[in-house]
Amino acid sequence: MKNNLLEERVMVLHNIISSTHDRYFSADINEGQKGLYETLLGAGIWYLPSNDALYSGKISEAALESLRNDPANTKLVEEHSFPRKVGGKYLFELFKQNPEGFTEEFLIELYKSKLGKYNLVLKYENDKLKKWQKFKNTGLSEHDFLETVTTIEDIAYNKAEITLCDFPFEKYKEFKQYKSKLASKSKKIDKSTLVYHV
Repeated sequence: MKNNLLEERVMVLHNIISSTHDRYFSADINEGQKGLYETLLGAGIWYLPSNDALYSGKISEAALESLRNDPANTKLVEEHSFPRKVGGKYLFELFKQNPEGFTEEFLIELYKSKLGKYNLVLKYENDKLKKWQKFKNTGLSEHDFLETVTTIEDIAYNKAEITLCDFPFEKYKEFKQYKSKLASKSKKIDKSTLVYHV
């Protein structure tokens, strides 16, 4: 990950949170306005740089089965299991809870360990997950939000009937190289060299 770019963008995100949190939590703001703050902050999370280091090491069972049976036609989606709009709400709540501890360094580590992490799923699974990654559909109460927000991934995947399993980064990297060769058609591919064909 390009650390300079991450630091530069986290600085902006931190500035936005620290300068708007009073307004976000004010009594005269309505739910639609709060939702827009959350969406804008969630979009800010989306624009933080991503790379292979953020891969969780997890893949859906259906995606793994597709890789085994038809790797050439398998299209994996890097699904960010922590919903962006929920992420916006989460950051405002974390700031409110501990403004002194909510530093740029804290935000960088939170992104690397949670907000930026992604799993591998198939496109139709990604579409199914979107419904359940909305806060209103999780069944979580506002009161318990901070304590239970980390379970949103579990709730969403369970509701969408998607089971994750381990898939090491080396295998994912191998698959990406394989797809790259297929796309360029510059070399003859020996499918027997792919680990997940064994």
